[in-house]
Amino acid sequence: MSIALEYGIPTDTAGLQLRLGIARGFFRAEGIELALKIIFGGPEIARAYDSGVLKIGELGTPPATTAISRGARFKLVASSVKRSALQYLVAAPAVTGWNDLRGKTVAALTIGSCSYWFLRQVLQHHGLDPDTDLSIVGLGERYPQVIDLFRSGELAGAVLSEPNVSIGEASGAYRIMLALTDPAFCPDMQWSVVVAGPATLANEPELIGAVLRGCQQSYHYAANHRDEWIAFGADYFGIARETMAKSIAREFGGLHFDGEIDMHGLQQAIDLQVRLGALKQPLRAQDIVDLRFLPAPYASHARPAVR
Repeated sequence: MSIALEYGIPTDTAGLQLRLGIARGFFRAEGIELALKIIFGGPEIARAYDSGVLKIGELGTPPATTAISRGARFKLVASSVKRSALQYLVAAPAVTGWNDLRGKTVAALTIGSCSYWFLRQVLQHHGLDPDTDLSIVGLGERYPQVIDLFRSGELAGAVLSEPNVSIGEASGAYRIMLALTDPAFCPDMQWSVVVAGPATLANEPELIGAVLRGCQQSYHYAANHRDEWIAFGADYFGIARETMAKSIAREFGGLHFDGEIDMHGLQQAIDLQVRLGALKQPLRAQDIVDLRFLPAPYASHARPAVR
C-alpha cells in the first residue's frame, strides 16, 4: 500500500521532470503516491514547510535562507534539479535600455521570492532604485498569466524561469534582457533546494529518502530520454515541441540530477542575501542542511519502498 504525499513547488511550471517520473511510476515503486502541490511564491511556500502543511518540497535558496534566519525550522535536504540560477530578466519589445524601465511596472513571482531579490540586485547594478524609479509587483496566483500581462501593457519587465521564457519569446511578448546566470549578478550559487519540515525530519526519515530517490530517478530518466521529456513537456504546457526543446536546451547545462547540494554555492547564496539586506545576520551553510537522506549517485538497482 502506497503513502499519499504532497510535494511542494513554488510555480506552476516547476517540477516537470517529477511529473514525468510520477507518470513513469518511479515514486509508486518507492511506496509513494506523489502529487505536486503549487504554492506560488518563496515566503509563502516556506511558511507551509515550517508549519507542516507541506512535509517536503522545493523552493529557492534566497527565500529559504531568509525564512531560516527569521526562525523557520525546516532544513535543506537536497538540491532540486535546477542548481544554478536559471532565471532571466525579460522585457517588453518597447524596452530597449534600462532607462526605459523608469516609471514602469516589473514583476517577480512574489515579494521576497528568488526573482524579487535577483531583480532588485540587477536594477541597482544598472542605476535604478527599485523602490522609487519603478514599481515591483509580485504576481502570486497571476503568475500563469504573465504573458497576457505583457501583451496588455501592464508589465514592462519580469524575472522568469523556463519554459515561460521560451513561450513568451515565441509569441513575441518579450525578449531576454539579461540572463541571471551572469556571474556579475548571481555568483556560482546553489539556487533551488529541497527542504523538509521539522516533524518530517524527526519522524519520517525513510519517507524523505524515498522521495529523494524518486526525484533522482525522475531527473536522470528525463535527461537520458530527452525526446520523451520534450514531448511530455510540450503536451503538458500545450506548446510546440520546438519551443519545449529550446527551453530545455537553454538551461540543461545548469541542471543537476543527483540532488547533491553545492555547499560552496549555498554559502555564496547566503552571502548574496546578506549583501542585499535580506539577512540581518549571516548563516553558515553547514548549519542549515541535513544531508543524511541523500541517495548515492544514481544507480538503477532497486531499493526498499516506504511502508
